[in-house]
Amino acid sequence: MTELSDVRCLVVLGLRRSGRPAALLARRELPAARVVALDEGDLSSDDTAAVLAAAGIEVAAGAAAHLPAAADLLVKSPGVPNQSRVVDEARRRGVPVWSEIELARRLLPNRLVGITGTNGKTTTTELTAAILRAACLPVALGGNIGYALAEMPGVVPAEATIVAELSSFQLEHVERFRVDVAVLLNLTEDHLDRHGTYEDYVVAKLRVFERQGSDDTALLCADDAGSLAELRAGRIAGNGRRGWFSALPGREEGPAGETLLAGVAGDGLLWLETGGARVTLCRRDELALRGDHNLLNSLAAAAAACAAGAPAAAAAATLRSFAGVPHRLQVAGVVAGVTYVNDSKATNVDATLKALTAYSGGVHLILGGYDKGASYEALAEATEGHVRSVLLIGETAPQLAAAFAARAAAVGPRATPYVVCGDLERAVAVAAAHASPGDVVLLSPACASWDQYRDYEERGEHFLGLVSNRRAGSEAG
Repeated sequence: MTELSDVRCLVVLGLRRSGRPAALLARRELPAARVVALDEGDLSSDDTAAVLAAAGIEVAAGAAAHLPAAADLLVKSPGVPNQSRVVDEARRRGVPVWSEIELARRLLPNRLVGITGTNGKTTTTELTAAILRAACLPVALGGNIGYALAEMPGVVPAEATIVAELSSFQLEHVERFRVDVAVLLNLTEDHLDRHGTYEDYVVAKLRVFERQGSDDTALLCADDAGSLAELRAGRIAGNGRRGWFSALPGREEGPAGETLLAGVAGDGLLWLETGGARVTLCRRDELALRGDHNLLNSLAAAAAACAAGAPAAAAAATLRSFAGVPHRLQVAGVVAGVTYVNDSKATNVDATLKALTAYSGGVHLILGGYDKGASYEALAEATEGHVRSVLLIGETAPQLAAAFAARAAAVGPRATPYVVCGDLERAVAVAAAHASPGDVVLLSPACASWDQYRDYEERGEHFLGLVSNRRAGSEAG
């Protein structure tokens, strides 16, 4: 195990959202160490290099970014792939590689709620923090959303609870990273372009539990096939007190008789086990968030927040009022009786399948984007009888078209019709031309955004702008 007190030359690789604060944190907390900041890309577009250099940090970018001979610790930003030449060199030389969250956690005394899983992380993280705020408890939001954890030491009060969204990219290089309340929402195939195999992806996710002790809490979904498979295989490590949440009406206990901490009664009432007693939260139809997946997200957030000290009353009130997060089933507007919904954050197939459960009427679905190595056959089949048309955009349009064409060849008219549109602007126009009052135009791409956009936020903002323009045109007419 590497100790920060022994580090004489710390190198940070990747200088964007988390790498820049990691380098500054290392410089502040390790005054006797040499701190080197590397980025294999171009740093000329902002002031990062100047800010780091002014703090006394050595900076190198592009072809000049090399691992110093004296390096004895490499802190890697989550966006840096494991195939990086600097990472390869560190491994060859036996230099330990940490995620940014590992460095930050060593310097944070706070209680930490860590939320991971393939889908639902952002909503559940935001909702958990909202419950704690409703309870008037000090809270900070970070990790993969909000502030990077490396920005928090010395800034966030020690008594505050940090609620962090944790991605597989952040968790894959942790050593002693410990989470007081760890939540695993679900496990389905994702990020194969980064991890190579589903198994390696899961290994990274499950590291959220590894360092937990007997006073910590581990929360898992009793309805999730992926999580249950890992439980049966004995791959969920750690000594945290394990509890489960379930949306199955009337379920009373978790797998193998383990504790069910949050569930739904047969009459549709959500409940929470806290302080040895079962407390009613609200009716299912009172939840502010729509969709089957958000029922599970709500139960997970309530259980996590209460495990971190919030009273059940704060959870009950917040579940009724929490409006959701941008780019996740966000209503962009209604034009000519057609509702436009921005679900740009749905960057994998499972997220899109879950989004479809939120709507019972006719849906015109916009799919496509950057290829993460997923298969689309199940998605093509799942849209049948529910989605009226599919509009395909981006790099994955040919693969998606092939999947829908294969379904048409197999089942004939029952298959969902599709149109290859290329880009989002044309997809919105085609959807609007075919939608009837009461229909939903849903941007839920099942793919990442990096082929045509900087990130899913930029893609979602483009969609919001297109809908706004269409609404303005409709009102002007």
